[in-house]
Amino acid sequence: MLALGRNLDQLELLERSPELMPRTIEEMLRYDGPVQATFRGALENVNLGGTEIEAGTGCFVILAAANRDPAQFTLPEKFDIAREPKDHVAFGEGIHSCIGAPLARLEGAIAIGELLRRFPRVRMKDRDMKPSYKGSFFLRGLVTLPMTLQ
Repeated sequence: MLALGRNLDQLELLERSPELMPRTIEEMLRYDGPVQATFRGALENVNLGGTEIEAGTGCFVILAAANRDPAQFTLPEKFDIAREPKDHVAFGEGIHSCIGAPLARLEGAIAIGELLRRFPRVRMKDRDMKPSYKGSFFLRGLVTLPMTLQ
């Protein structure tokens, strides 16, 4: 809702075209997903982007940066619910992919869809507010998001 609230053109597009909800959820996950980073350990020596990583070395992986990679996403800093979905890593990848991802997508679509259906003019109270996040570097969650009904 923070991304939609700050990008009223996208919120209004979703209100006019609710069939964009699946793409909206994917774009929300890519743009500002709940998991910002993770930690992995190298099982064997590997060269990753020109950097040698020895077996046993711990690696701090910034998923949020990967989801804004200009080599993967056109205009990655733009929140665009009509964007053609691509492989973001909001739920991890491969054997580290979140088993609950389909449920989380469904819950998000239902919650946001119902909010917009029941309160068609819901908007952020202050679009310029500086968000306050819960105290975790790995997980991203707002402390509050004041909304208003117009």
